[in-house]
Amino acid sequence: MLLVVIWQVISRTVLKNPNTITEEFVRFSLVWFAMLASAYVVGKKSHLSVTLLSDKLIGKSKWILEVIVELLFLLFAAIIMIYGGVNAVNLTMQQISPSLSIPMGYIYLSVPVAGCLIIVYSVLNLIELAKGAKSQT
Repeated sequence: MLLVVIWQVISRTVLKNPNTITEEFVRFSLVWFAMLASAYVVGKKSHLSVTLLSDKLIGKSKWILEVIVELLFLLFAAIIMIYGGVNAVNLTMQQISPSLSIPMGYIYLSVPVAGCLIIVYSVLNLIELAKGAKSQT
């Protein structure tokens, strides 16, 4: 993405002939990157969180809260990201992007793909929590 933006700046300022597809390509790439990065962050448990409650909890209470958070991630990913994302893909597959001339559904496809990855990561996190609970007993 950086190289494409550099080329866009060079073609616009130095060559005085701006490339029309670079801006749209970078914008769509950024959407995909953000969605995949959000799934990765869920997998690493590095997502933004309010720790006011979890910092005060210990033992089983903290474990229950962590399980609830992972289940909420699963629910959100399944309903909003996958179900809603697939509907958005179906609605926008007939719309064509102006510069790249690709169906906009391919851009919206990043939402259900990220939702599937979040579900996988959340299930793995739940398995890890279950293993941690067994080792503490």
